[in-house]
Amino acid sequence: MLALGIRYLNGFAAACETHARQPGSERPEWPPHPARVFMAMAAAHFVTGSDPGEREALLWLESLPPPGLRVPGKIPRAVVTHYVPVNDKPVWKKDPAKPQQKPPPSLQSGPGIMRVRQERTFARAWLDDEPVYLVWPDAIAEPPVAAALQSLCAKVTRIGHSTSLVQMWVARPDEVSELTWVPDDERAELQLRVPGPGTLEDLERRYNAEAVEAWTSLVLASEDDRDRRAQRAARKRLKEEFGGAPLQQLRPQVPLYQGYARPGQGEHRASAPGTVFSPHLVVFGLERRSGPFAALGLPAALAVVQRWREALVSQVDDLPERVREVVSGHDRAGGPLQGPHLALVPLAFVGHPHADGHLLGLAAALPAGLDAEERRQVLRVLGRVHELRLGDLGVWGLVRELGDRPPWNLRAEAWTAHPSGATHWSTVTPVAFDRHPKEKDRPAYQREAAEMIAGACTAVGLPRPREVVVTQVSAHLGVPPAHVFPRLRRKDGGDRRHAHAILVFDEPVIGPVLIGAGRYRGYGVCRPMDAG
Repeated sequence: MLALGIRYLNGFAAACETHARQPGSERPEWPPHPARVFMAMAAAHFVTGSDPGEREALLWLESLPPPGLRVPGKIPRAVVTHYVPVNDKPVWKKDPAKPQQKPPPSLQSGPGIMRVRQERTFARAWLDDEPVYLVWPDAIAEPPVAAALQSLCAKVTRIGHSTSLVQMWVARPDEVSELTWVPDDERAELQLRVPGPGTLEDLERRYNAEAVEAWTSLVLASEDDRDRRAQRAARKRLKEEFGGAPLQQLRPQVPLYQGYARPGQGEHRASAPGTVFSPHLVVFGLERRSGPFAALGLPAALAVVQRWREALVSQVDDLPERVREVVSGHDRAGGPLQGPHLALVPLAFVGHPHADGHLLGLAAALPAGLDAEERRQVLRVLGRVHELRLGDLGVWGLVRELGDRPPWNLRAEAWTAHPSGATHWSTVTPVAFDRHPKEKDRPAYQREAAEMIAGACTAVGLPRPREVVVTQVSAHLGVPPAHVFPRLRRKDGGDRRHAHAILVFDEPVIGPVLIGAGRYRGYGVCRPMDAG
């Protein structure tokens, strides 16, 4: 086994997610991406002489499969705007009485120097007092490679921002306890950048050490007026070889992503039938940023989910057509997509004696048939939206739930009964009917509605339920009656009727059980009655 240990010396990690660099949208990157750690090791290699043994060790490291992670908990720090002085700019004012006056060749100090301050923000996360470990369970480093890795780790001083100081080492196997994240594309809850074959060569090309060194030497020679001939020759070479412009080093980029999931949940294969949606929900906590309400109730789920979908659709313009269809639910012509697509699910505090039904978070249910790359792209879209502006309801943040032990109602299995399944389910948000029931007699109306709900179950891949109980009150404590929820609108402007329901199957089934006309928009969300 190979394990690399990292200790954050200042008690925080300062690194920004790559897709959240716009001012006001910065978020700390956590867990640290394996690619970021690799880039820190490569940078230490570049600036300390580029030892050939270290290069071979990095080439071996990039050839390994993605590592598992053992990371401590974190608390994101509020992003604060700092005003940072940049390079000094000389300021010279011409004397009106001396029209022929020319500025001096240089202004080194004194009142001629103006210090400009620019706004900068730094995304940080405070960490628990535990090291981070990157673990390759099946990798065994040969002694020369192990020695080179140890040398490289000793040279790494930061990972991320210059204030994110670290100590890094090759860890002993007995140091590492249970992993918190393992590579798993099928159950992935987050996407992390990882190195792969060719990463080091690309970093070398971007670092461009030889050209930068040559350009720097020529610049120094061109500014040295002690030897006029050498100065002219340097200026000529700068113009011929570099076009007279400053040489730019490219920002390092690693475009390879790997899905990660919590360990242990995939050890037992699901034997019960499921739906067209993957049971591995992507869960976000809902945090109040501003507004008049301390919490949002379940009746607000429709507005919250609708705003989330709009925000997600605005982030897919640069992605493949298939991913745009999965996120938006519409085909190229703008019509409804034939087949399952991304469903958004409200997660509320229900099913407990003290439950009050307020929204704890939101989840995304991806279609079960996505391949690894499509799932990876959709997860990246989900990671781009971190805030919902809900008008009179205020501003609410979406925070990926990455803790070891999240609240029960923010766990996917609380809503899916994965992997064993459940036979009894009840709605948390009402089922919106596909059509308006025609029966006038109450018992006949109930039978017609129950038949529609049974058909809605088979439409998402479930077996037909043995029994459907149509009711105005959910079987879960904390859920408001159906009449409290706003109705979905039809395309013709009319309202869809809806109701709560209890579903009983002959055999256990696995969720998410999302049924009815509003299953993609937060309605028809069912929860197992015996979960927890």
